[in-house]
Amino acid sequence: MRRVTRWLAVLAVVALAGLPGRPQDEHFRLTLQGEAPTQPLEEIVRQFAAKEEAYARAHALYRYRLSVKVQEVDEDNQLAGEFEQVADVGFDPSGRRRLTLVGNPRTDLSKFGLTRVELDDLDFIPLFILSPAQIPDYEVTYVTRERVDEVDTYVFKVEPNRVVRPGERLFEGIVWVDAEKLDIVRTHGRSLPARTGGPFREYFQRVEVFREPVEESLFPTYVRADDVLSVRDHPLKLRLVVRFSNHQRAREPAPAPQ
Repeated sequence: MRRVTRWLAVLAVVALAGLPGRPQDEHFRLTLQGEAPTQPLEEIVRQFAAKEEAYARAHALYRYRLSVKVQEVDEDNQLAGEFEQVADVGFDPSGRRRLTLVGNPRTDLSKFGLTRVELDDLDFIPLFILSPAQIPDYEVTYVTRERVDEVDTYVFKVEPNRVVRPGERLFEGIVWVDAEKLDIVRTHGRSLPARTGGPFREYFQRVEVFREPVEESLFPTYVRADDVLSVRDHPLKLRLVVRFSNHQRAREPAPAPQ
């Protein structure tokens, strides 16, 4: 079964397009909460924003396998039910994203009414969070240093400093930045504005996204979020797990304008 989805086709690039003609060297608000690193903070932020934009553009050239799971977890932290949908994501002859389901969605959920996930419902997941042109739209706070999977990281809090305009997406949350390479390796937060429809509109308001190397880029490969479903006054844990795997470059970047 084939389906074109805005989330897969557009999010990685359009969400990072920024405002046309906005100077990328415009100053932005940067505050310090913890002890500052030796490298200038503004330089760190501009470096990881530039890499975000480059990785988002590279991600749009790849096909991959996508697995989406929603799990019910009981009070003993045991898996009580699970929904799973797997798809291969590639391109049609016109270059648009094409999604091909791998078998039918599988479910044995007992409380959370879900038999199919329309992938547009997942466009709240912030795969890439900002471009250099968007930096002035944020208040950025340096928090501390932290070790993440044997990687020394800088931890930043980022939040919009203005109201989100119609048709755009901004990020609010925490990012972990590789202190040596200045790549974002992990994020925890949400896309703004808040969702108003779909089966997850009340759930998974904040998600955690982990990155891994894919050739010369760093792509999201694992997404998770937890929430609580109230069932007859007995809360039931819900867990969202999304995986990206089997990345294969399928397209070449567009030639630079002459």
